[in-house]
Amino acid sequence: MRAWLAATAAALALCASPALAQKTKSPTAPQSVAALEVCEQFARGDVLAVDNANAKGWDAYATDTESPYVRSYSASRDLPGIGLANLFALVEDYPETTFGYCRLDVMEPTGTNGAQQIEAIQGLDRYEGTGETVSDGTFASLKGTSETAQSLLLAHWTETSFVIQLTVITPNVPAETE
Repeated sequence: MRAWLAATAAALALCASPALAQKTKSPTAPQSVAALEVCEQFARGDVLAVDNANAKGWDAYATDTESPYVRSYSASRDLPGIGLANLFALVEDYPETTFGYCRLDVMEPTGTNGAQQIEAIQGLDRYEGTGETVSDGTFASLKGTSETAQSLLLAHWTETSFVIQLTVITPNVPAETE
């Protein structure tokens, strides 16, 4: 009886194995895209940008500014396959408009897949534009496809640097008066 139970259990395990093997993790975004998403949140002026960046492993914090209409942020993180990234973000509030800027710099990137990192950014549906690979590196000049904000994005990977530079200009709808 024990032999039959053991054989049955082994057969069931073999039958279940293909089903278990079919479960795969969802693909994770390339590090360049994940970094861009952090930059986007800061440049949009998202009040949760610092908390969300810290939750994603960044050392992010607000920095002092000279005006109540200006917010400034810094962050850093070691990006696997890319290197130590330093982020600076600035958000300025104007009448009916918010200007956001984020720049991420990696000096002397450690990875060897720079072209794929830039191509991953270019492949995002929320951006369109041009890119090229030349002897110096891979470069992209893009604009956002959103109808609610104007986004301009430059990204490049060379032997000496990986850079994401994002500007987001968002019109603010004035509050209705009663």
